[in-house]
Order: sequence, then structure tokens, then C-alpha cells
Amino acid sequence: MPRLLPPLNALRAFEAAGRLGSFTKAAQELNVSHSAISRHVRGLEQRLNVHLFRTQNTGVALTDQGRAYLSQITPAFDQIIHATEALTIPPKGTVTITTESAIAQKWLIPRLANLRSRHPDVELKLSTTTQVMDIESHDFDLGIRYLRNQSATGYELMFPTMVRAYAAPDFVPLANGALDLAALAAGPLIEEWTFRIWPDWFRQAGLDDVPDLRLPHPLGALLAIQSAVAGLGAVLMDKNLCEPERQSGALVDLADVEIPFGGYYLAVNKRAGRRKAVRAVCKWLMDECAAVRADDKLRR
Repeated sequence: MPRLLPPLNALRAFEAAGRLGSFTKAAQELNVSHSAISRHVRGLEQRLNVHLFRTQNTGVALTDQGRAYLSQITPAFDQIIHATEALTIPPKGTVTITTESAIAQKWLIPRLANLRSRHPDVELKLSTTTQVMDIESHDFDLGIRYLRNQSATGYELMFPTMVRAYAAPDFVPLANGALDLAALAAGPLIEEWTFRIWPDWFRQAGLDDVPDLRLPHPLGALLAIQSAVAGLGAVLMDKNLCEPERQSGALVDLADVEIPFGGYYLAVNKRAGRRKAVRAVCKWLMDECAAVRADDKLRR
């Protein structure tokens, strides 16, 4: 018995239009005209005797039947794509990523040699900004952002932010061989603009009576870390950002106190997420995060 399989071009047109929510974007992705997408979709609707899209003021939207059909068609196309790519060449091409300067310099760049070793034909192009932007409208493939409260959709947690106190070795105030919390609270302290929680840290560290802290104007993460390295005070910082300085001995942990404070998240451009190079970079990023978590468990 022959299989009931609609024309492949019609299925591709419907899947792209439904996934992207636009006939125009589907035409751009498939490199055909808008009228070709419309013609294929109309032909598919006539063949199936259902309405897959409905017209609205802002363009087109899937009907309930169209949405149900798309939920089955897209995974089928993805499976075909992945199976085909597995038999062909390795990931290749440029992947654009936007992130903050601190996470780029302290976490991402030190790991890029691992990416080059794993995927030598993939080039990562970095753009740094503190703005939480729509990566699709700005045409980035990926975005890594710190989020205090993850409420937006489309973000995947890379690693939670765990805030610890650090200082240069010569700066640490000691009393009877232990950290002198009262002396530390007297300053100088460095305030980083994201992790402005020194009173909470002192309370969790065991200082019963936290005084009014003399805190300077907050700095960005990179300046705050460098100020601590220079011996200008103690700083509260995500341990992932201070790991290079901790490993080199430029900074030391002041106490075994960690305060969870948001996390770093990965966003993937829907249009770019189907490219093999983009998926390879996403997998590599998540593998790097898993390795960090494993190393952290071993240190404990």
C-alpha cells in the first residue's frame, strides 16, 4: 500500500511558514518567492481538505489543525536534517554570539581553544554589550546573558550565579589565624553593580551585628575584579568570573559562603538554531558548563 505523502515542497513551505510565523520569512529561508509559499500552502490545504492558516491583520497564524500538524512535521524534518548531516561534513561556518564583556573575558575566551579543537571549521564571532537584546532582530545566532530572575521565554540555564567574597592575599584581615569579619566590615569594600549584597554576605558569614557599611560607587565586574587584585578591597563576585584569579592565586576566597543570585542563560535565534554549526556551539557550551559543575563538585 503506497504511503500518503504530500509533495515535499509543499510540506517544506508549510513547515517553514508555520515555524517562522510568516510567509515572507519562509520565502527568505527557502530562497523562493512569497507567491510560491502561498501557492504551496494552498495546494497542501486543498489536498488535505483542511485550513492550516488563517489570515489576520498582522499576517497569518496557524489554525488549531495547522498547529497540530506542524508539531509532527517539524520534528520529522529535523530528524531528516540531523541524519543527513551526520553522513556529511563536520560543522562549518561562522556563529555570531552576543554576551557581556565580563563573561566573555573571564569565562568564554579562555575556553575557545577547546571549541577550536573540537570543531576546527567553526568560527565564533563575539560581540559584547550589557544590553539584554532581542537576538533575532539584531541578527545574532546566540546570546549569553546574566538574568536575576528568569522570566523571559527562550532562555536555557547555563549555570547559576554563586556569589562569593574575594580579596588579594595580602589584604585579608586575620585574627588568631581566622578571618576577622568585623575588621573586614570596616572596609575598604568594593561594590560591584550587580552583586550589591554585602550585608547579606556578612550575616551568612556569621557577623551578628552588621554595621553600616561604607560602600563606594559600584563598579562593573571587570573593574571590580581588577580593583580587588590590586589590593584595594574585598569584592563580592560570581565565582565563575573570578576563577582565573583564584587559580593563579591573585585572589583568595574569604569564607565558605555562597549566595545564589540569578544565573547565566543561553538564547538561540530560532532561524539560526537549525544550522549545524550553531547546534554544535550550543552543545559545546553546555558541555563546558557541565565540566565546570563536575570540577566544582570535586573541589568540594
